Amino acid sequence: MRRFWIIASVLLAGYLVTGFYVVRGNEKVAVHRFGRVVRTSEGRVSLAGSGLHYALPWPCSAIERINLNEVRTLSIGMAEIAEPGAGGFLRSLDTENQSQFLTGDKNILHLQINIQYRVAEPSVEDFLFRSAAPEQHLERIVEGVATELIARSGVDFVHPLGQVELNALLTLGVRRIAEEQRLGLDVDDVAINAVYPPILVKSYFLDVTSARADKINSINEAQAYAESRAAASQAESRRTLDEASTYRRQTVESARAQAESFLLLIEQFRREEQSGGRTYAQARQLALTRRYYETMRDILRTVATKVLLNSGEPADLTIFAPSPSAPPAPAAPRRAVPNESERPPN
Repeated sequence: MRRFWIIASVLLAGYLVTGFYVVRGNEKVAVHRFGRVVRTSEGRVSLAGSGLHYALPWPCSAIERINLNEVRTLSIGMAEIAEPGAGGFLRSLDTENQSQFLTGDKNILHLQINIQYRVAEPSVEDFLFRSAAPEQHLERIVEGVATELIARSGVDFVHPLGQVELNALLTLGVRRIAEEQRLGLDVDDVAINAVYPPILVKSYFLDVTSARADKINSINEAQAYAESRAAASQAESRRTLDEASTYRRQTVESARAQAESFLLLIEQFRREEQSGGRTYAQARQLALTRRYYETMRDILRTVATKVLLNSGEPADLTIFAPSPSAPPAPAAPRRAVPNESERPPN
């Protein structure tokens, strides 16, 4: 009899020891005691944190582990099939039909959609008890939102012009419906991972894609050429402006230097008149005459052929008439044109 009690005590102790459980650092545990979840004093589900805990052994209690930090991924659709008959007759038609979506312009596209979500700690009770299969419920929500959005979009918008906008609309729509239906899930992102046409028309889609790529390349090349031409024109205009500014500055400085030299010359004339030398008018007439001779010398040096006509009358080659008080300027030498017999042969 004593042995029986000893054995019973050992078995009871072993049974009670099975109530100990360890919660890892990335987990939370909800305890079901006699079929009802253990709650806090505020009425929320009690979630045991990391460490060693104890609950009544089975079948009095059951624990459910939940990883609140895990980012879960759900995929809808299937990868592209290389050939119409690939996979044989054992291929899942449900998965294939699930990836087919009809666009607004009556084209069929295969889509593969990835959903990233987490279990929301504030609404973990909804995740545990509101739906028997929250992941499947979320999958149906994504299918419904994607079907509605793609049915309102053209094939060019879905493949591939508007994928970024579609991803944003999918995420907002799925997140809103998941919150309304209280799935207890936080939807982080819903993205169209792949879009491809049916196999039978894939070549036509590739032709359209190639033509679109050629169009974009042509536009980019034209824009690059226009930008290069605009840059060259701007550089040429800046160079022309710089040259004009330099020429203007040089011309102004040259004119200013000439004006200063004339002012100095006039001042010299006046000093000479004050010192008892030539009068201002005589000095001015002498300077003008010398300037005339220098100018004519420079001009005649650049002329290849010089012809002087003898009209038989005296010719005054001066352009500045002497003033009455100034002494007469020396007459310019005249050169007679030789007769026909005196001209040298050509």
